[in-house]
Amino acid sequence: MADTGNWGRWGADDQRGALNLVDPPVVLEALSRCRTGKVYSLAIPIGHFATPQVADRPLPERLTLSAPADAAVYAAYGAAEGVGANEDMIMIPSHAGTHIDALCHVFSEGTVYNGHPATSFTPKLGASKCGIDQTGSFAGRAVLLDVAAWAGEGALEDGRIVTSADLESTRSAQGTEMLPGDILIVRTGWLEAGRKPGEPSGGQPGLGLDAVDFIADNDVAVVGSDNSAVEAIPFDRNIFLAVHIELLVKLGVTLIEHLWLAELAGDRCYESLLVVGALPVTGATGSPINPIAIG
Repeated sequence: MADTGNWGRWGADDQRGALNLVDPPVVLEALSRCRTGKVYSLAIPIGHFATPQVADRPLPERLTLSAPADAAVYAAYGAAEGVGANEDMIMIPSHAGTHIDALCHVFSEGTVYNGHPATSFTPKLGASKCGIDQTGSFAGRAVLLDVAAWAGEGALEDGRIVTSADLESTRSAQGTEMLPGDILIVRTGWLEAGRKPGEPSGGQPGLGLDAVDFIADNDVAVVGSDNSAVEAIPFDRNIFLAVHIELLVKLGVTLIEHLWLAELAGDRCYESLLVVGALPVTGATGSPINPIAIG
């Protein structure tokens, strides 16, 4: 791996990557960009029939632990008639629905971000380096680049590869500036088109390898999109996880997938404060999230 991107930039032991760019002054600057105070949830529903299935990941399941039919159980605790509690158990893959990728999610040439060995991830304990517990929670200035709208389409065509030129042209057309430490959000329109990963199609629109230059040149900290992988499917140049390797492994750029961007785009809210909190699961490769944007 000749080009190691941001390896060593924040020290040999760093596990947060480009999130180091989102320091307190950057967050304060992001706060100053709020104009309307409108709150947007960028998450899609979590449910067996509501969440797109990707590859071999199981669909989310909500199982009932207690319900009104369990009156005898409540009575054993001394509950009065008509008093009880409803409870669930939720099972969901860490990369289902709207979720965030930890820097340990993808490895190449035997390493994850910053040269940490891929073998530091074990079946029992998960990631000892670059797990989602290292990503943690963050907030920053989010920049929406509505590539689908710039292209004059409700949704980009299946398999369409988004380039640096596409991103720059969209930025220029919107009159949006990019700042170091920004959270870049790319709208392809894929989720809004209602396509499902298992349906016959030419794939999904998303970033190609050329788009990595735009991200690196602008010192972007996080990239999110409304598709299943941020990058285009099939993978650009037929390289498995090509953009994941460039962003997660080399640049340490955190990725967010399956963002719901219809309302944000409809209001032309091109910059916002984005607040993201991952579940602090020790050693996990990712986490479901409910990202909140404030316009």
